[in-house]
Amino acid sequence: MFNMPLIELLPTVSQLTHQDKLRLIHFLLLAVAKEEGCSLDTASNEHHENMLMRQLAATNAVVWSPQADHQAVQALSQLLVAAQGVSNA
Repeated sequence: MFNMPLIELLPTVSQLTHQDKLRLIHFLLLAVAKEEGCSLDTASNEHHENMLMRQLAATNAVVWSPQADHQAVQALSQLLVAAQGVSNA
């Protein structure tokens, strides 16, 4: 079984659509129930789980950082200088 730390999953999960987040909640509820020995399965759950897993596998996380964007670095630097000027006044 493939184990991925939760910290690595959260950025991907946050990019899911509302509907896909609901599907993920449903999938997790079924998985936890199964681990606890309860059966909440319906006939279509396997299809939905497989579809969700395919969608998750196809999701690409996009990470943006102001450190990699020269204009953003400039803008943040100017804001910092202006804020320091106000606090020193």
